[in-house]
Amino acid sequence: MKKFSLLFILLITGRLIGQSDFDQDQQLVYTYLYSKEIKKAKNLIDRKFLNSEDDSRRVIGYIYLSDYYSFVENEEEKVRALENAKKIASVNKNSRDEGYLQLGYARYYEGLAKNELFIKSINEGIKIFSKYPNENFILAQFYFLRYKYKTKNFLEKDTRFDCFKANEFALKSKNNLLINFTYSNIGFYYKKKFNETQNRKYLDSANTNYLKSYSYINLIKNPEARKRSLVVRYLNYGSLVSSLFPNNYQKTLELYKKVIQLTQNDDNYREVTSMTYNNIGSDYENLGQEDLAEKNYLISYNLSKDDNTILTQNKLIILDNLSRIYEQNGQFDKALNYQREAKDLIKNESEKQFNNNTKAQEIFYQTEYKNKQIEELKRRQRLYLVIIVLSVFGIFSLIYFLYNRSKLHINKTALLEAEKNSAELTLQLEKEEKHRLETEQKLAILQQEQLQKQAMVTSLQLDHKNTFINELKEKIKQQKEINLDKILKEEQLADNNFNGIQQIIQDVHPNFFKRLQELSKTRLTNLDLKYAAYIYINMDNLQIANTLKADPNTVRKTKYRLKQKFGLTKENDLQDFIQSIEL
Repeated sequence: MKKFSLLFILLITGRLIGQSDFDQDQQLVYTYLYSKEIKKAKNLIDRKFLNSEDDSRRVIGYIYLSDYYSFVENEEEKVRALENAKKIASVNKNSRDEGYLQLGYARYYEGLAKNELFIKSINEGIKIFSKYPNENFILAQFYFLRYKYKTKNFLEKDTRFDCFKANEFALKSKNNLLINFTYSNIGFYYKKKFNETQNRKYLDSANTNYLKSYSYINLIKNPEARKRSLVVRYLNYGSLVSSLFPNNYQKTLELYKKVIQLTQNDDNYREVTSMTYNNIGSDYENLGQEDLAEKNYLISYNLSKDDNTILTQNKLIILDNLSRIYEQNGQFDKALNYQREAKDLIKNESEKQFNNNTKAQEIFYQTEYKNKQIEELKRRQRLYLVIIVLSVFGIFSLIYFLYNRSKLHINKTALLEAEKNSAELTLQLEKEEKHRLETEQKLAILQQEQLQKQAMVTSLQLDHKNTFINELKEKIKQQKEINLDKILKEEQLADNNFNGIQQIIQDVHPNFFKRLQELSKTRLTNLDLKYAAYIYINMDNLQIANTLKADPNTVRKTKYRLKQKFGLTKENDLQDFIQSIEL
């Protein structure tokens, strides 16, 4: 009876270990990775998974090891970890192992933007784990990955299903970190719906879910994970408060200052601290306290300047805020310096992303090619085995049946022809893959050019709105009573005209402005470039004046100064000169 009881306990324990809802080690690795305690994660992966005698545990270990290498940005080791998991899974033929393999490759394909392969892995993983009980912890991760993908893909409209499914399985898993995380995602979903529809019922739903998320934070046992969840909560709720209580910046400032208290002097939160100071500066700027805004923008800038772990897009936001604040204060030299730094940052980041993407794609295709070689080797081994069997059979048969010699010769010829065809097919596939890579690189260049165009359009629109706001302020100062409805209607008409102008300017080749700078005797300002763009699309002085809400005399003077910067004489026509520029 004792032996039987012991055997029963071992069987039950083994079953529980195979289920992610009861796998405390696996959930702890997930927690360490979430809280960026990557050394602890690596140590736990080695001890509890990779050194295990259970092959399935080793598969799980290699999958989480690939996540670890994502954090340390080691693409080669990440792929090697996935390959090791794949080797074990291919021998075991265990469907759960295959499910974990799909999770690892889904995250890998997500980083490479291989959307078809990513969705295929996600769907296959969900299909596998849905067959088993107590796999809610893993299923929640699969649904969250698909939700995150859909939120980034503008063609995907239905994000609600995956968002709520992730939360449903997180609740079933009873993992407080995952529950907090998925409730926060639902809050973000409703906040986005409010931004799209301006329906305040979505704000109430967002607030409800953020409060639910907050209620699970104190239940998270790991201190670092609890701290990070609290920081995320303050940041998310801070963005919601600005919609719940418009223009009440004191509430958001209180939340952001709580974030600073939690993250200051902690290198793991350097980016969070930097962007929180930036948000504080933005709130002070909205309150009209430009000195405090500048002070917080500079703190944010100094924290982010030499930190390569901070996202470039966040650095650009900080630089743009500093440039704007100095331009408004009339400190144009400082504003220009930050604009130049932003330009250099964009250039360097574009080169870095191109190199990283190229390297990742190269590793991907090398891996795929190696897998094909392995499959080809296995096929040849099977083929050689068949040949050997046929040869032995032929030798023995030759003694008794001489006519089989002709039949064996025909079979060998057919096999050689098959190998030749296979080699030709492999060569053709390599050519197609090379062409595909070149096409993706060209697409990346086109996307970069489109971003440059959009940046110019956005700059023009911001300048236009700033002009309107400044004029409105002057009218309020000079007049006791103003017809606000009339002013807003005029601005709406101007917006409609300006939207048409935006579309035209967006079609201008980005090299147009670069060429203008090259032809100018002195450096052109943003205003000069704007005038040149309007002239290029055949706008006359009155149209330009109406668009910029400027005096026609000011337009003529500016065009005259622009003409001087290009070194044109009285006989030269500025419009003919600009429109004849070779791009």
